[in-house]
Amino acid sequence: MNLSSKKFARYGLVSFLSAMPLVLTLTAQAEDPTPLRYGAGMTFQRDSNLFRLDSETPGGVQSDNITNGYAYLGFDTTLSRQRLYGNFNFGKTQFSRFSQLDYDKQDIKAGWDGDFPGQIRTGLTWTHTAQLANFADLTVPRRNLITRDAVRLDLDVPVIANWHIVAAGAANQARNSNTLDRGSDLDGRTVEGGIRYVTPYGNRLDVVGQQTNVGYIERTATPFSDSAYRERSASLRAMWAVSGASRLEGNVGYLERRNENFSNRDFSGPNFRVAWTWEPAGSTVVAVTAYRTMGSAGDNEFDAAATKALRIAPTWDVTGKLSLNAQVEAGQRRYIGSIFEGLPIEIETPGREDDFQSWGLGLRYAALRWLLIDIGYRGERRDSNRYLRDYDDHTGTVTVQIGF
Repeated sequence: MNLSSKKFARYGLVSFLSAMPLVLTLTAQAEDPTPLRYGAGMTFQRDSNLFRLDSETPGGVQSDNITNGYAYLGFDTTLSRQRLYGNFNFGKTQFSRFSQLDYDKQDIKAGWDGDFPGQIRTGLTWTHTAQLANFADLTVPRRNLITRDAVRLDLDVPVIANWHIVAAGAANQARNSNTLDRGSDLDGRTVEGGIRYVTPYGNRLDVVGQQTNVGYIERTATPFSDSAYRERSASLRAMWAVSGASRLEGNVGYLERRNENFSNRDFSGPNFRVAWTWEPAGSTVVAVTAYRTMGSAGDNEFDAAATKALRIAPTWDVTGKLSLNAQVEAGQRRYIGSIFEGLPIEIETPGREDDFQSWGLGLRYAALRWLLIDIGYRGERRDSNRYLRDYDDHTGTVTVQIGF
């Protein structure tokens, strides 16, 4: 983690902790004992196409065995009308053949939400992640560890009857470890505001406007890429119980991006993500998600694209200890404008399109109260109208976790 990332992480932690005195003064005693979770685990993975390469690529595809050992700590407790929660996961990922890719994986989320001050519902969240960039997003396979931090503040202010005013502010940053990817280092700021309608049954509708400003701190403007951009959007968000067995959640809106210096990569259009969850029986859940998003095409910010897809994910609790899950997703990614991806130079004219599919099966077995076993398989395929951008990948995973 570089100095800037450390400062941001420290800022996130300080912001989170600064709210603690406000919360703790509201009550001197928790209503319930603090639920504390801790444990460790090991994941073993076999990846048939580690670098997501086309089968016609010189040298062919490369497979590898990957292990990840990790430890975690989590808590979630209620203090009067305040909630404190946190999940901390730290691990070491190691590759059998390509040991130069080894890295320390981090996944942190901590927050507070509650009624403060008065009846205003306030939420403060800090997230931090560190993981390798997806190799499918890189023309030249390389080790690039992306560290991301974000702090978000949400406010929900009751106004009259079922009507509320909602507002939010967020700051985020991303840092890349590889020199070729430093052009994707960014700092972002987001503000949003709108109105919310809440029914007596807890359903809600939001109408919100949002503006995001992003600056690439290591990038100078060129005809192929810009150093900053601004996004504006207006959307309708909903959380709605359609019936006792199904519910809808999502947002539908319109997004516009304008770059600071060049217009060749400006875009605008509809943006939506709608998820329907159906529980036909107490032991079975089917989740269907449809989305169309505009923005970054992957982990790195070199490409912008409009992505649309449909995902179906059923889950079946066979017994109290055994559950099965599956997922299938299919979609298309249409790239926007020309791009410049570091070295070597690659110029892509408008018109690139990728079709992608993924599918998977999983089994979860709670052998004992403190022992959990996960077995999974995932397949991926991408078909592109660009030469050497197709790939097939198959991954098998076994995770053994002990927790208390």
